Amino acid sequence: MSAHPLYDVVAVGCGPSNLSLAALATEIPGLSLAVLERDPEMRWHPGLMLPGAKLQVSPWKDLVSLSSPTNPYSFLNYLVFTGRVHRFLVSSRGGVHRKEFEQYYAWAAERVGSVHFGQDVRAVERVPEGFLVHTADTTWRSRNLVLGAGRRPHVPAAARPFLGPDVVHAHHYLRAPRGTGGARTLVVGGGQSSAEIVHHLLSAPGALPSRLVWATGRIGLPPLDDSAFGNDWFTPAGVHRFHRAGPKVRARLLEALRYTSDGVSEGLLTDIYHRLYELDYLEDTAFGHSVLPGYRLAQLGRRETGYEALLSGIEPGDELAAAADTVILATGYSDGAPEFLAPLLDELPRHDDGTFRTRADFRLDTACRPAGPGALVGTGGVWVQNAARHSHGVADPNLSLATWRSATILNSLLGRTAFKTEGFDTAFSFAPDGALDGPPPATRRTVPTSSTAQAGTFLQ
Repeated sequence: MSAHPLYDVVAVGCGPSNLSLAALATEIPGLSLAVLERDPEMRWHPGLMLPGAKLQVSPWKDLVSLSSPTNPYSFLNYLVFTGRVHRFLVSSRGGVHRKEFEQYYAWAAERVGSVHFGQDVRAVERVPEGFLVHTADTTWRSRNLVLGAGRRPHVPAAARPFLGPDVVHAHHYLRAPRGTGGARTLVVGGGQSSAEIVHHLLSAPGALPSRLVWATGRIGLPPLDDSAFGNDWFTPAGVHRFHRAGPKVRARLLEALRYTSDGVSEGLLTDIYHRLYELDYLEDTAFGHSVLPGYRLAQLGRRETGYEALLSGIEPGDELAAAADTVILATGYSDGAPEFLAPLLDELPRHDDGTFRTRADFRLDTACRPAGPGALVGTGGVWVQNAARHSHGVADPNLSLATWRSATILNSLLGRTAFKTEGFDTAFSFAPDGALDGPPPATRRTVPTSSTAQAGTFLQ
């Protein structure tokens, strides 16, 4: 088995978060970084890349722009590079397609020079020089780790014995052999993915079921809270406010802010409602539907043909039986350490609820030796991407702050400020010490001088 030279950092997983890390790292001379991805190419939730699916965030919340707008791996530079920028500005007024961002990610991954595809990480072990990261056919040596392997699809216990061609998690929807056309179809879940799948079932050629049951779990189908003040929590100051809070306050904030990140785009809800109206009253189609707010999957069993699901409502004894040929589980994702991290679990401190103790800079609370003579970074640190919702709030799994988080991790790795990560204004007053005195508006309008700016981190 071959082994690689010692890297300053190995990042596991090439989703948008670690790809952002790789793009920003190109600005740091001498930093050696390897991003390991098990897939053979850059793909972004391919099982949910439904036609017409759009971003729920601004396209300028890309890989680099909010931390380093002059970085060549910005979405704007991609548009210019590919010659589509003018047509994009005309055509994108209704939102940006996720497919276009997947194309942008693939463009960046091909060019940053540090992404290695086809590297399925099997185990990680600590050694005096840092870590050994073992894949199927090689070993990568690294002083530090950044974990961005993603979350696992959550499958309700009742459905696990039946996973297969006819019972699939939404994560695999487009890649599964589906037979929904003219069939009885049950969709479980009330978030954005479930709504996109329902819209696809109602609109795509050959996909329309004979009967659709949509058990939303939620009381109704709440839209995404995309309000101005709701979005203020998706700022560095909002994350710092959340991280400073105690466990009980964090739990309250997560529940109160749930639909700032976990609601359904209002336009999509409108489209689904209109489509159901057309099918019910305007089209001569053999189709029936039941949209069930507040119902969850309690049991699932086989029948002579298909499955029978027991759906449990809000009140005790409020149960419904639904026959289905196909069951689609849009039931979200589970937190938890990836299997390859098992050799390190005993040394990673956790809270009482099992979540990892994560510092403000996204480093797990582990021993880390400072940089030695001639070294650019220290040794032994473990940072996490998209795995700190419990400690950093609703913004953590969202694309909104992926760039800021990567910049924060790189600053922490280097032990210096390579990127501007502090001093961003918000409308909310997230006062750290209860003090309400802030700079007057004239001060806020002052443009930083070159003496306080980090080169390449913002336009001057």
